[in-house]
Amino acid sequence: MRKNLINHQAEQTEINVSPLIDMVFILLIFFIVATSFVNEVGISSSYKDSNSKSDIPKPPLFFNLPGSGQVMTNGSSIGLEGVAPQVRNFSTNEAPSVIIQVSKGAKAGLATQVMDQALLAGAKAVKLSVDSK
Repeated sequence: MRKNLINHQAEQTEINVSPLIDMVFILLIFFIVATSFVNEVGISSSYKDSNSKSDIPKPPLFFNLPGSGQVMTNGSSIGLEGVAPQVRNFSTNEAPSVIIQVSKGAKAGLATQVMDQALLAGAKAVKLSVDSK
């Protein structure tokens, strides 16, 4: 009996923690790779003059897409091929913003083509608007 008791005390159970350490390292690598680091910008010390004309926002360029399948601006039909020249000639200093007013019955593919043409011509932003008429 005594021999049996001594064997139980001498035998100690060990826990193998190497798979746990491996898993922790894999999670650490995953979180490092998946994290996006953002450079936050503090307060800028350069102030703009309140009287400068550059602060005045320029009006956007409007294109209308009626249900008839035409591309119109300022009441005249220009077609799809006239979108890029209109955007390029609208403003020489700064890229213009473009608003496309889509009427009921207009094709979505035409709106996408007008957006592509405006972006290729150098538009700063292109937005879609629904014509309420």
